[in-house]
Amino acid sequence: MTAGQEIARWLEPRLAGAPAELAEAVRGLVREVEPVSDGVEPAVPEILAAAALRGFDGVLGPGDPPRETALRLLAADAALTYAFEAAATLCMDVGELALRLGPRGELGRRLAHQRFPVPDGGDS
Repeated sequence: MTAGQEIARWLEPRLAGAPAELAEAVRGLVREVEPVSDGVEPAVPEILAAAALRGFDGVLGPGDPPRETALRLLAADAALTYAFEAAATLCMDVGELALRLGPRGELGRRLAHQRFPVPDGGDS
C-alpha cells in the first residue's frame, strides 16, 4: 500500500463528518506534502504533521490572520490534531511527536522565524 493510499484509508473516515469545505482543505494540505525521495514511505502521523506544518506556514504570526487564511488555519489545526490521533491509534510515541512539533520543536522554530514570541510554557 502506498503512503497516499494509507493516508486516505486512515483519514477519509474521520473527514466524513466534517464540513465539506474543511475536509477538502485538509485533503489539499495532505496533497501539498512533498513526496519522500529516499524511497521510505512516511507513516500516517508524519504525513499529517507535515501537512499541518505546511498549512501553518505564512498564517502564524502576531495578530489575527486575514479572513481568507482562516480555512487554511483550521485545516492545519485539524491535520495536526489528526497527526496526534493517528500516532495514538497506531501505537506510536505521541510524546516524541509533541516534542518534535511543539513550541520547542518545529512549530516553535517557525514562529521564531516569523519573529513571533513563543511563551515559555513548558517542554512540549
